Amino acid sequence: MDTFLYFAREKRTLSRRICGILFAILVLCSGVLSQSSPPSSAASPQASEHSRSSAPLRKGANEFGLWSGYSPFSFVFKGTIKDHQLFLVNLQYARTLVGSRPVTLKYVAEIVPIALQFQPKQRFVVDGKKLLVNPAATIYGAGSNPIGVQANFGDKKIQPFAGGSLGFLYFKQQVPVQGASQFNYNIAINFGAQFFPRAGRSFSVGWKYDHLSNHYQAHLNPGFDSGVFYVGFSLVRRKSER
Repeated sequence: MDTFLYFAREKRTLSRRICGILFAILVLCSGVLSQSSPPSSAASPQASEHSRSSAPLRKGANEFGLWSGYSPFSFVFKGTIKDHQLFLVNLQYARTLVGSRPVTLKYVAEIVPIALQFQPKQRFVVDGKKLLVNPAATIYGAGSNPIGVQANFGDKKIQPFAGGSLGFLYFKQQVPVQGASQFNYNIAINFGAQFFPRAGRSFSVGWKYDHLSNHYQAHLNPGFDSGVFYVGFSLVRRKSER
């Protein structure tokens, strides 16, 4: 019981710290977005009409962004591991492939410089007889998600979106348990909303289902599923801008 309470307190403390980091990122994004833009001169009726009709994202637009997210626990869906936590920092590039009123389709690629898996001490029975003790640890990893798509709906300043990505993460130790692999494939499906309060800037909030698996490249492949809550910021460069 004492050990359980210790880990419960440790998880609550960790959750508070990471939530504080995410809140700080959100405040930073809001501060950048709230910077005053230069005053605009009087526009002609044609220019005003064009401004009203232009969407925040158009075909050929490039986005350069950063997002960070945290999963407070893992759950059983495709994987079998519980009570693991995941913290991610991703650098993101996106290019608008199709820009239209109902749907905007983007190609998305990401570099993951920071992936932290937090695991408690756990005991597992392997092959029906062997006892595996997995020690408590914070394990660092990094990787990339080179294949990704995202569909934004509508052309307003607030756009719901859905997307997905494929990639990999490589950790310093075997995850999620000893006897698994340091290399894991990463499959993710995400939902959220992207906000465009000012021209050329946006921020996003969302939730991502994230599944890690070594695809049976090691003796053990329990896999684990995470629900990552994330916030992000991006700069948008339209094709016509220089």
